[in-house]
Amino acid sequence: MSDADTAGDASGDASGAAATGAALDALLDLLDVRPAPSGIPSGIPAGAAAQTFTGAGAGHDEYGLYGGHTMGQAVVAASRTVGDERRLNSLHAYFLRGGDGTAPVDYAVETVRDGRAFATRRVRATQRPAGDRAGGEAAGEAAAGEAGRRIIELAASFHTPETGSAEMSVPAPAGLADPETLPTFHECIAEVGPIFGEHWSNDPRPVDYRLAHAPWAPSGPSERGGIDFWFRAPHRMPDDPVMHAAVLVYMSDDCIADNVTVPYGRTWGSPGTHVVSLDHAMWVHRPVRVDEWVYVEQWPLVATGARGTSEARFWQDGRLVATALQEALARF
Repeated sequence: MSDADTAGDASGDASGAAATGAALDALLDLLDVRPAPSGIPSGIPAGAAAQTFTGAGAGHDEYGLYGGHTMGQAVVAASRTVGDERRLNSLHAYFLRGGDGTAPVDYAVETVRDGRAFATRRVRATQRPAGDRAGGEAAGEAAAGEAGRRIIELAASFHTPETGSAEMSVPAPAGLADPETLPTFHECIAEVGPIFGEHWSNDPRPVDYRLAHAPWAPSGPSERGGIDFWFRAPHRMPDDPVMHAAVLVYMSDDCIADNVTVPYGRTWGSPGTHVVSLDHAMWVHRPVRVDEWVYVEQWPLVATGARGTSEARFWQDGRLVATALQEALARF
């Protein structure tokens, strides 16, 4: 390789890293919901304690609103209503309707319980008509108590960290390749084309994303027939555990549903394929920093009756830090 080639590669790497860093900063800003304007209806039953927040949309509507986007924002909204000592330990989300990627999302957080060790929150995510947001004729609907079009219901549990006598885990995957030796997501997509649509395939990713196993990677799918990858934030993040958890939740929806379609040579972006997340459960077992490498191990569990379920395990430094399960509608 000539000096000019080496310089060109270095320039491309630097440009890609800068784009990824900017995308991460944009994601952190996207996930950090703001208190909603006063008067926004929550849709929470009268008498229940609720706080409302607003999060930004994706800025485009190529495939609707990504589930990790709304789950991540919902986790931040719920986290802002519990004490700083509490840490997300689990969530369960139901995707009720597709969202509009161009519109903001309102989050109403209901306090279900505040105990000595645990706090439970219920989050309702809705999108209001444009006229409602602008204060036009549709505002009367909001005044009547309509909170908008409900798109997600999420329950989240938060735990005050404590020391227990039980400490065990299933064995960590063996023989993992160094993530920095693996191809990036975009390097793999460049070989196969925009199989996930233009935005998802070509936009800068907010994390350094390395494919260990996938049908669109040189290695092919894993022995379990799934998609495995590494990810980490491209630069050091603030120490706020809420945002680390939110990015973890955001990434947990990245391609988990695709594991159901992998055995059939398809992705959710394949022609004639309709894949939609139905519900998503996640348990955060240990603290995690997403600015350090996280290995995501995934595989399909079952598919029948146009529904499929996949599992994902998240590893860091040889320790199981989180587990996720997702059921998706899969029609093709």
